Amino acid sequence: MEWKVLRRLAAALLPFCAAVVLAGTLSPVASARTPLRVGDPPPAVSLPDLAGHSLRIPDDVRGKVVVIHFWAAGCSSCKEEMPAMESLYRKFQSRGLAILAINVGQPRAAVKSYLQGLGVSYPIYLDQDTRAAREYEVVGVPKTVILDRNGVVRYKIMGSATAAALTKLVTSLM
Repeated sequence: MEWKVLRRLAAALLPFCAAVVLAGTLSPVASARTPLRVGDPPPAVSLPDLAGHSLRIPDDVRGKVVVIHFWAAGCSSCKEEMPAMESLYRKFQSRGLAILAINVGQPRAAVKSYLQGLGVSYPIYLDQDTRAAREYEVVGVPKTVILDRNGVVRYKIMGSATAAALTKLVTSLM
């Protein structure tokens, strides 16, 4: 096999392998919990941002429409979604939208390095011990959970979402 073909194959399989590893790591814990359902309040978690400041979900975002987006560096789908998240953030932040982009299981320095040059202005939070991922039943990335202004889970998206789909869902809650 040629190196080009091998490289393409490896690039295509990397997100799948990452999802399998996350599923193997997180699913036994998640399966023992009450499932997170649309209409439920979200699990309460506390996470640091890149500067080390803590955010408590849902307490610190009450009264806002909240997009909780779990992602990882090395996930090509996650990287492809970043411009859509940025567009959503710029369009709706002033109307009460909060985007909480949660990196799963990676060190602060690696996340900062990965984000350089990507033009991300929305807040990034760190879930280095994967506790939040377990609470939100993340078995692969990307995963998005959208809360209404009352702090109730309204949408759950496993996998990629287009900018148009995200805009439609957020608009329905504004």
